[in-house]
Amino acid sequence: MTRSTGITVSAVVVIIGSALTLLSAAMMVVGSVFALHATHAADAPVNLGYVLVIEAFTMFAFGAWGLASGIGLVKTKQWARISTLVYAAMLVFFSLPAAAIMAFMPLPNPPSVNDTNSPFNIMLIVRVGGTLVYAMFAALGGYWLYFFNTQKVKTQFRAQQPSPEIGQSEVLVLPSAIPGVRLGPDHRARPLSVTIIGWYLIIGSAFAVLSLVLTNALFARLKLPFFFLGVFLFGPGAYLLLMVWMAVQAGAAVGLLKLKSWGLYTTIALQCLALLNMVMIAAVPANRVRFQQIMESFRFSATGGMFNSAPRFPMWIGMLGSLPLIVVILFFLISQKKFFSSGDHPSSSVV
Repeated sequence: MTRSTGITVSAVVVIIGSALTLLSAAMMVVGSVFALHATHAADAPVNLGYVLVIEAFTMFAFGAWGLASGIGLVKTKQWARISTLVYAAMLVFFSLPAAAIMAFMPLPNPPSVNDTNSPFNIMLIVRVGGTLVYAMFAALGGYWLYFFNTQKVKTQFRAQQPSPEIGQSEVLVLPSAIPGVRLGPDHRARPLSVTIIGWYLIIGSAFAVLSLVLTNALFARLKLPFFFLGVFLFGPGAYLLLMVWMAVQAGAAVGLLKLKSWGLYTTIALQCLALLNMVMIAAVPANRVRFQQIMESFRFSATGGMFNSAPRFPMWIGMLGSLPLIVVILFFLISQKKFFSSGDHPSSSVV
């Protein structure tokens, strides 16, 4: 079947964007070399060279992921459609809160803010420009979520899939009524939403642990907090609790991908626990004040006081950006409950 123009344009956008990401990562590597040998590097609260290397590694990973997905889209591979949908969901869920924060968060005033001869307000340009950029990313992600879920596009990606139960010369009947992306041994389809949520939780859990290790290495003087049911934890206890949480979350996500009921209920329970944690910070005044104090202290220590004069912004509001994501995850998991099995009979073993 001929590849549609929309798929081709999307593939070109993904490939160009990934190539620019890889180029930026390469420039960061070069910049890290100069940062490591800079004379003023010792005065910084953190080694800027190491920070650039970590950011470059992350950008290389996302760039390679996007490049592979773009090539897969050109070849109308089913895995590339799923990969693009996962990335589109991440664009929406991260760009929308970022756009809201850029639009309303107080920004520090530059020294030239009171200069009447200045032809423009640089902070206004930063606010409007940043908001528009994040809004465009969110719009692009939303469009891809719609476009790659249309029946016409699904058909183009499924047309090349042969049936394992019939001869090579025959073609599998298009499962137009099945919303899933894979079939397990019991012939039950795994819904696309479950696939996206499962992989999002696995990748998110891995990144959370990696971020904890890197932050602890870069900011050894800081004690990262972890809020759990009304208690602020610090030090090894907080790290251990977070790592256990992420390990359980990743294991439950694997159960989700295998359509196991225990994976479904464990994931729902963890999302409800995260929602309760968020509510206990936002709804209890004492917790809000304590959270603000901790984050202000963390910001001051991490930046060496360079932005201490910035306007105070209620940082717990930024935490609420993950609220829509939790609600969406719970909605899809509860609505797709019928696809999950108990442990009495086999389910899909394909992750």
